[in-house]
Amino acid sequence: MDAASKSSANGGLLTPPLDSGPLHEGIKTSGQHPPAYEQLQPYEAFPDTIVGPTVWETEQYRSDTEKWGLGTYLGYFVSQNGKGHVLGHVKDLGEDARQIDKVRVYRTNARQYFHTDDSDIVGLLCIARALEGGESDIVSSHHVYNTLKRERPDILRTLAEPIWYVDRKGEVSQGQEPYIRTSVVYLEPGGQGRVYWKWDPYYIRSLERFSSKGIIPPLSQAQVEAAEALEATCKRLSLHMILEVGDIQFLSNTHVLHARTEYRDHAPPAPRRHLMRLWLATPEDEGGWKLPFHDSMEKKRGGIQVDDTPPAANLDAE
Repeated sequence: MDAASKSSANGGLLTPPLDSGPLHEGIKTSGQHPPAYEQLQPYEAFPDTIVGPTVWETEQYRSDTEKWGLGTYLGYFVSQNGKGHVLGHVKDLGEDARQIDKVRVYRTNARQYFHTDDSDIVGLLCIARALEGGESDIVSSHHVYNTLKRERPDILRTLAEPIWYVDRKGEVSQGQEPYIRTSVVYLEPGGQGRVYWKWDPYYIRSLERFSSKGIIPPLSQAQVEAAEALEATCKRLSLHMILEVGDIQFLSNTHVLHARTEYRDHAPPAPRRHLMRLWLATPEDEGGWKLPFHDSMEKKRGGIQVDDTPPAANLDAE
């Protein structure tokens, strides 16, 4: 049976044997982990101002199209969910976005607030556009940092404290807690002083099932204000993009936050909005940032890994 026949017989699932093939490589996605708390730096250690090419502003990209490009070196694909999907599909599957403790919002047509994905790089390929909406917004998180440092340092201090609980939404390996306590803003260990962000408000606000029982503390007023101020600042400084069919967008989660507007699909039989997605890891020894996590040196750091679920690349959403 040839590769195409095997794919068809398996419902479009391109999964090679576990001991061979490009999907497995003998390396498992590291998955989600709490930070190494001893490596977290206090707010006072953070820089007053971030400088360099990561502090881009919207006007620079509107006026200088030569800045757009596609890197030849990307990284190692990592699993994006508990099913081991290394090829993701951003598509409305009719799930209820209001059930934020169960549903991943990329599987709905709801607005996605500014966030980072759980990988070093995220890549999106537009297969089909929506009838209305579904447009992209991106912002330099270092520009956001400098703005908050100048306008609301109290907000930045709150974001730097390891007081934030992040939901795993049931994608949990045996022995793991269903949430992670962490901070939003990190200072790179080792003295380089680079500032790294890890944020998704949907994963912060979905934990009422634990806070209502006293298992974890509820969001404080300072945290609610910080989340609102962060979203407003991102929106004010962001670059709006419309991905056409065939367009590819690669973003560095270390210093770019991204969002998506709510959308409405075409009526059948027209195709629904569909973006293929990659999460890519760039480990330390291959140029990646040093992160305050125990898997910082691993090739497939980050991502979502549930037990020994093997990697899979479906041709469409499931």
